[in-house]
Amino acid sequence: MPTRYEVTATALNLRASPSAAGDILTVLRRGQQCVGAGDAQDGWLPVSYQQLSGYLSANYVRVAPGAAAPSPAPVPAPTGGVPLPADPQTRLSDQSQLHPQFRQALGVLLDKLAAENRPFKVFEAFRTPERQRWLYEQGRSRPGGIVTNAKPWESFHQYGLAVDLVLFVNGQWTWSSTGDLGAHWKRLPDLAKEAGLRTLTWEAPHVELPVALRDAAGPALLASADAGWADTLASAAARWRAAGGSGAPDLAPAQRPTTA
Repeated sequence: MPTRYEVTATALNLRASPSAAGDILTVLRRGQQCVGAGDAQDGWLPVSYQQLSGYLSANYVRVAPGAAAPSPAPVPAPTGGVPLPADPQTRLSDQSQLHPQFRQALGVLLDKLAAENRPFKVFEAFRTPERQRWLYEQGRSRPGGIVTNAKPWESFHQYGLAVDLVLFVNGQWTWSSTGDLGAHWKRLPDLAKEAGLRTLTWEAPHVELPVALRDAAGPALLASADAGWADTLASAAARWRAAGGSGAPDLAPAQRPTTA
């Protein structure tokens, strides 16, 4: 029977690789439990937590007394690329989860920005519906200012067709539009348009593929998809439905044309 472990630290990062430099998938809190997936090596313990698989520092976990391992949840995970985080506060910036058509146009835009020494970087790319719901609740059912008007599956982020580009200056993210920084934000919509993308007047960092939301998982985009995008979208939709959510797209496989 797999061993169940309990977190002893106040907060402990679950990382994608056995290294302090590994990407953070989510954060476990003191008392939360996970299931071991092998023996610790070089101080890193492979574990599974909800739908995530990663590594924890073995110094900050202990065997949970008398706990049995749970049955794995019957929710598919992406077959490749970056796992979907369970924590809605975790943002993703991996471009492999974006649709290849959008990813190509985004690359053109980033090259244009770099050529003009405009320090934009991808702050957030694919966004899980759970995170979209969490963001939508801000300023409504929980404290804070409103940051989005889109509910889950009403945002292009859920379809891998949008990113948020934010200025990265002196090693820090900044949304400031004062002084010289304002010129960067004013230039972004023009360069996005040149790259075949569109921006939103009410949300400056947002850049998306100019298609209708009803076509975001339609036949044309499905036909030109790759595994990174398709697996991510299918996994997010399946997990959302398994939790009783609605609005996720029905990813019917694209049909190849018949031969003569």
